Amino acid sequence: MCVRFQAKPEHRDELHKRLLEMVVLSNQEEGCLFYNLHIDQEDSNTFYFLEAWKDQAAFDFHASTDYVIAINADAIAMTSSPSRVEFMHKIAPL
Repeated sequence: MCVRFQAKPEHRDELHKRLLEMVVLSNQEEGCLFYNLHIDQEDSNTFYFLEAWKDQAAFDFHASTDYVIAINADAIAMTSSPSRVEFMHKIAPL
């Protein structure tokens, strides 16, 4: 799974801090396989989460946590466009 956040320049540092907090909290969840934060090489206002969950129940639990609900609500004011979520399936290596 990949989630993209395009920060408004004036909110970049605040969003960055909040996303780093998400990494700590999310990686503590039992069903989290990994939850990594990346920044675009060409645009320091663009952040990406790459994340994987043990199963749908683990993802559903994550999506229902107070901190995910809060960042999704708060990101509306801190980003220049809605966050983009893309789901994928691993095909290699097996």
